[in-house]
Amino acid sequence: MYMENYFSRLLLSSELDDPIYFAKLHQTISDLEKERVQHFNENGPMNIHYISLMGELNMAYYQAHETDKELETAQQIYQTSQVLNGEEDDVTIESLIALALSYLDDGQSDEAQSIADDLLQKNYTKEEGPSYTLYIDSLCLQADIHHNRKDYDQELLIRQQVLTLLTSLEGSASNQTIMARCGLAVCLEKRKSYKEALEQYRIIRSYLDIESDFATEAEKIGLLVHIGRCYKKLGNSEDALALYRWAHRKAHVKFGASSLLARKMQKILKISEKEEG
Repeated sequence: MYMENYFSRLLLSSELDDPIYFAKLHQTISDLEKERVQHFNENGPMNIHYISLMGELNMAYYQAHETDKELETAQQIYQTSQVLNGEEDDVTIESLIALALSYLDDGQSDEAQSIADDLLQKNYTKEEGPSYTLYIDSLCLQADIHHNRKDYDQELLIRQQVLTLLTSLEGSASNQTIMARCGLAVCLEKRKSYKEALEQYRIIRSYLDIESDFATEAEKIGLLVHIGRCYKKLGNSEDALALYRWAHRKAHVKFGASSLLARKMQKILKISEKEEG
């Protein structure tokens, strides 16, 4: 399945602000570009390994917020997949979903919506049709478009449908189900449905206590802050303050006192302590 990393929506600051992360990411991009050029010169673009390299580049550009290059690689992957596999192959449809997400990242929501409309018209129930998981991916794409357009009511309906489908197919504790639950929680918080968002966030936190490698440390800190914010909006400022203090300590230890994340947590903590005092 191809699903956006909804944990990234919990982040308080961009991971690109971390000099070490920034340097590693751009070194990765440089290495992948060299490998891509070498493979292209030796074998051409019409092969699975080249598509795989382009997929890694697409993700690296996404992480670097270089949306024009992300979109360019996504277009090349889709076009190559069409030639190698055919229009209706699962691999090609998956690359089309990735292309739509890259359009969305680049601020071109109309192009993304056009692709989503075509995807959702396909028949995913017939035996020779596309994989049903691609239907769920297409639903997630449509939900992402609604989120981008701040149409949270329509997004909510799809997030709930996706979570129900994934829970039925994969169980409540699969990585994909938890990621879908995070998408739902963020949507609920955007709608100011803080009680319902808190219920989802607490389930996610329990999962991450067991699967500690599934989210980055910055995402886990962001999750604590979002839980704290829900507590605060529901009138439980004492528990909110406790979570902010915990998140501040984690940011200080993991990223250093001078990091943007630690400084943001310091600001949140001071404001909350002042209000509580």
